[in-house]
Amino acid sequence: MVDSLTIEVMPDNRLSKNGLRRSNWRTSRQLVADAREVAFVLGLAEMPSDWVTPDKATVSITQFHARRPMDYDGLACAVAPSIDGLVDCGILADDDPKHIVSYAINHQKVETVGENRVAITVTPVMPVSG
Repeated sequence: MVDSLTIEVMPDNRLSKNGLRRSNWRTSRQLVADAREVAFVLGLAEMPSDWVTPDKATVSITQFHARRPMDYDGLACAVAPSIDGLVDCGILADDDPKHIVSYAINHQKVETVGENRVAITVTPVMPVSG
């Protein structure tokens, strides 16, 4: 079985907590739907044939940024639709605390704006047998 699965996305800044506060609900609804669909397609493309949807998993979010990183709460809000897309395609069972046992957010500086991205890594947690 695969140790982990990673997709890379470019979340729209309008999906951040502050961005959603300033935008119209029709605009934000479409942005959420688009981000969810992109993650769904990327998840299906990256999912190996032997992937078994884990009951429990850890999720790690890493923002690669050339300038200022997003605040933790803004980044979590911006990638939330992508996490939902991973649930839709079967990489995660659900995005509640019963199924995601650890959720980490990290920032990493990169040299150029062209390298900006957000990596979402899902790692299954294997039950302890004994």
